[in-house]
Amino acid sequence: MKITHISGFKFDVESRGHHIITDQPRPVGGDEGMMPTEFLGASLGGCVAVYAIEYLMRHDLPTEGFSVDVVWQGAQRPNRIGAFQVTVNVPVALSEKHRATLERTCKACTVHHTLEHPPETTILLNAPQ
Repeated sequence: MKITHISGFKFDVESRGHHIITDQPRPVGGDEGMMPTEFLGASLGGCVAVYAIEYLMRHDLPTEGFSVDVVWQGAQRPNRIGAFQVTVNVPVALSEKHRATLERTCKACTVHHTLEHPPETTILLNAPQ
C-alpha cells in the first residue's frame, strides 16, 4: 500500500492497483475524500458485512436490503476512536439459532479481531541525513 501526497491534507491511497482519496473535512480546507478515521470505520463495517452476507447466502437467507451501519465515539489522551458501534441490518427475521450464529460470525471478522487484539505497529522515518 502506498499513500502519496496530492495537496493540502489530500492523499492518494493505492493498493493492488485500486485508488482512493483521503482528506480532511471542509473546515480545514479539504473534503474531497473520507478521513482516515472514517476509513477505519469503513474497514470494520465492510469486514463485518462480508462475513454476515456470506453467512446469509450460505443459509439461503434473503440479502436484498442488507446493510451495516457504523458509528463511533472519539476519546482523548491520546486522541483516538474510543468506541465503535456496528449495527448489522438483516432484512429477514432470524431464528434464535441463526441470530446467535450470525452474531458470532460477525465478531469473527478479521478487522474486528485486529481491533480486539491490536497488532504491534512500528513507524519508521525515512529522511535524508
